[in-house]
Amino acid sequence: MVLDSVKEDAGTERLAAALATRLDHRLFEPHVCCFEESARLANLSRHLRTALFPLGRVYSPAGLRTIWRFRRYIVQNQIDVVHSFMTRADIFGVLAALGLRRVVVVTSRLNTGYWYTPAYRCLFRILNHFTTQVVTNSAYARKVVAAAEKLPMHKITVLYTGVDLAQYSSSSGDSSVAASLGIPADAPVVGVVANYRAVKDLPLFLKAARIAAAAAPRAAFLLVGKGELRPELDKLAVELGIGDKVFFSDGWGSVPDYLARMSVACLSSLSEGLPNAILEYMAAGLPVVATDVGGNSELVADGVTGYLVRGRTPEAFAEPIIRLLRDDALRTAMGQKGLERARTEFDLSAAVRRLEHFYIGAVENARGDAGALSRQPSS
Repeated sequence: MVLDSVKEDAGTERLAAALATRLDHRLFEPHVCCFEESARLANLSRHLRTALFPLGRVYSPAGLRTIWRFRRYIVQNQIDVVHSFMTRADIFGVLAALGLRRVVVVTSRLNTGYWYTPAYRCLFRILNHFTTQVVTNSAYARKVVAAAEKLPMHKITVLYTGVDLAQYSSSSGDSSVAASLGIPADAPVVGVVANYRAVKDLPLFLKAARIAAAAAPRAAFLLVGKGELRPELDKLAVELGIGDKVFFSDGWGSVPDYLARMSVACLSSLSEGLPNAILEYMAAGLPVVATDVGGNSELVADGVTGYLVRGRTPEAFAEPIIRLLRDDALRTAMGQKGLERARTEFDLSAAVRRLEHFYIGAVENARGDAGALSRQPSS
């Protein structure tokens, strides 16, 4: 597995680390390779093979030397599958594996390409000629990739991610952690788990919060994340007159602890692949209010486990929040339905099995070698 880094406490980084540690080590010998060191990578090294390939610019003498080093690593360790999870890692992995006939090369598209430029589309189309399979995390993303990259559907595999149900169980979180931010003990909490980036459209959440606060004066609004837009969001909350009702985690504390304090969980994004945040909300038994973008509709059963908001106005986003704040029984019922769906369709163990079957099938198809991964991995 190749990633730029696993340093950030974000969805892809957490997911890749979880998948690598949970693969069946009787059949697979996972390697996690990154461009920069981090505490998470160091921790992973206690459980599986890790390697560091410091990389600045890919297309530079130093970058090409690092790619060559990784190519030697693939050969020396008899790597069967090179699976990259991020764009720079995709480029790195494909270039390193060029011409290695027995290596399956897998790249990832874990969002719906909201940032694609013509240059990136062209680059992806070139890389795809040397890629065995492209993995997306939602059916919606698969359609976007096929259209944007002019890639045949049979070269794109949807692998739904999963969530550690035990980690996000409402009983496992410490709800008192939110109190350290100053949230009143009796306040129903409407929260969003998202780093403070433009694509998450947190201003929409705050503008909806102003409307919801007028209808439910005791409510508090919690943003769990961190990022460069923090000063702007703080300023907006004050301008909206809800500065005393809005709280920021700023990267401090754990997501399960904050979820344990929430009554309603939101996601106001402009674009998504298959958001880990919604999976975490479902695992915590929370009703979801999310914009109807990307793969959100593949997770949220509208009117059953939460609400999909199709109009990008504060009024449209606030309406289901208010409805849920006013109806305890509805919140509980929707949260329970979401938890049941997470248990049956999105448990992390099932996601790991799907990934294992994908790897085995990809190797067998590429080599015409049934049982190619049935051997014990080398030590």
